[in-house]
Amino acid sequence: MRTRATVGTAMACAALLALAACGDGGSSGDQAEGSTIKIGFVGALTGPLSPSGQNSLAGLKAGAEYVQQHNPGTKIVIEQRDTKGEPTAAVAATRALAQDGVSALYFTTEAFPPVQDVLNQVKVPGDTAGGIGSIAADVGDSKRYKYAFSTGAGTSGETSITPLLAYAASAGKTVAVLDDSSAFGTSQTKDTLAIAQSRFPDVKIVHESFPNTASDVTAQLIKLKDSGAESLIVWSYGAPLVATMSSLNKIGWNPQMSAVLGIGDPATTELIPEGMKKTLAAGPIAKTFLSSSTGDASITADFVKLYLKAKGKTEFNALDSVGAVSFDWALLVTQASQQAKSTDADAIKKALVSGGTFQGANGTYTFGPDKRIGIDADQLGVFVPAQPCPNGKCVEAAVSAGE
Repeated sequence: MRTRATVGTAMACAALLALAACGDGGSSGDQAEGSTIKIGFVGALTGPLSPSGQNSLAGLKAGAEYVQQHNPGTKIVIEQRDTKGEPTAAVAATRALAQDGVSALYFTTEAFPPVQDVLNQVKVPGDTAGGIGSIAADVGDSKRYKYAFSTGAGTSGETSITPLLAYAASAGKTVAVLDDSSAFGTSQTKDTLAIAQSRFPDVKIVHESFPNTASDVTAQLIKLKDSGAESLIVWSYGAPLVATMSSLNKIGWNPQMSAVLGIGDPATTELIPEGMKKTLAAGPIAKTFLSSSTGDASITADFVKLYLKAKGKTEFNALDSVGAVSFDWALLVTQASQQAKSTDADAIKKALVSGGTFQGANGTYTFGPDKRIGIDADQLGVFVPAQPCPNGKCVEAAVSAGE
C-alpha cells in the first residue's frame, strides 16, 4: 500500500517542478523560459472516425492550455492534420510534421500502427490510446518500434482486461466472455483467457462469438446463460455493443456484466436493462475519475474544466475521460522537455524512458526503455455507467456488487 500523504506530496512537487519551475531556484525553468514546444496531431477529424479524433484534439488543446496556465514561460503550439481515417494520409502527415520541427506527435487509434517506421526514421516520440495494442509486442528500444508510447488508461494489453476480469470474477467462478469477431474482440478474448489462467486459476471461462455485423445475438447469449455463468464480459463497442444490449433485454438475462469504456456513451447507456443498472460496470477508467479517489486531484479537476471548455459542453460523462489521454501527453511532453532542458524530439523521448515519474489527469506515469504503456492496472477501476459523473467523478462499481 502506498502512503498517500508522502507519495502525493512528492508527486505534486514533481509535477510543479516540471510545470511551474518551482523548487530550488527553478533549474527546470532555465529551459522553460521563452520556450515553444510544437506538438503535432494526426487523426481523423472528418469522416466516420471523426468523433474520436475531435475528442482527442480537444484533449490536446486542453492540455496545452493547462501547461501555459501553470508555466507562463512555455508556449505549446498544436499543428493538426486531418487524415479522414486513411492510413496513407497518416504517414504523409507524420513526415510533414516532423519536417516542420515538432517535438512530439499524438495519433488517433487507427493512425498509429502505419506510422511506426516513419517515427523511427524521424526520431519523434508518438503517443496514442488504443492504437498501441496491435503493435505492443514490437514496441521498445530493444524491439522494432522505438518511438511509440501510450498514455491510454487501460486501452491495451493486461491493463485493459484485469480490472474487468477481477470485477466479473467477484460474482462467481464461471465467467462468460462474448466478443464480436473483430480484431479487437478476438485479441481481447485471447488475452482474457491467458490472464484468467495465470491470475484467476479458479475461474472457468465460457466463450461465444458473433459477427460484428449481426443485429441480434440472443442465440450466443442464451448459450452463455445456460452455461451457469454468473457474470459476463463483453469485448465489443459501437453498433455490436448496441446489439448485445438489445439482445440482453430480449432474453431477460441480468448477469453481473463488465464492458468497455464506450458503454458510457449516453446513447448506449439508455439500453442497459433495468435489472443491470446497479451492477453493470464499464472501463477500465483511471481511478482519478472515480468517486472513491482520494488525495490531490487538482490536475484531473482542471482537465474536466478545460476539456468541457474545449468541447463547448457543460456536462461531463465517462466517455469524456478519453480526452485525458491526449491531455496528459501535452503535460508529459512538457515535463520531459524541461527535464531534458531541450525541445529536441529525441531528447524528450530519452527523458520519457529514463524511469522517472510523470503526472497527468489519469495519474502517475512511468515508462522505460521497453515499457511504453505508462499507466499500470493498479491505477485503474470500473464505474457504473447508468449513474452520472458529476464534476468528472463517476460512481465506482464495487467488486462485491454481485454478491
